[in-house]
Amino acid sequence: MGSLTDYLDKGASLGRGAPCLVEGERSLSYGDVQDLSHRVAGALARDGIEPGAKVGILSSNHALAFASVFGIARRGAVWCPINPRNEMAENRALLELFDCECLIYHAAYAPMAAQLDMRIKVCLDELDGWLGEDGDPLHSWTTWRCSSAPAARPGFRRA
Repeated sequence: MGSLTDYLDKGASLGRGAPCLVEGERSLSYGDVQDLSHRVAGALARDGIEPGAKVGILSSNHALAFASVFGIARRGAVWCPINPRNEMAENRALLELFDCECLIYHAAYAPMAAQLDMRIKVCLDELDGWLGEDGDPLHSWTTWRCSSAPAARPGFRRA
């Protein structure tokens, strides 16, 4: 035991329904985060993100962003935190320096994400579409909307 996902899986085995990530009045249980991490890892694999590849997350502290970190780790990819308070040029340089192939971003930073040239971009508000969810409310993450972002969000795209 020792990886990030090992600790998550241990927590889920001890109390699948126990709160893992809490944001205001809402929380995701260890089971929720474990399930989401498997789905994120699967979506990354489907989109060609290999173990060792870099995945940037452009977000303030948000439960879905951190849950995505577990999925990145489960895939064996490398999480590159991108600070939304940085200037655009600095974030672009960091993503290029890290050679990130994918960017997962909070809707509040959609204008910045739109200016970044990434092979794969995923808005946290669009996780259901990227993960291929069938709209089952038990597996829907859309109830965790990040913000009241503009209706014309970039969403996700595959090259």
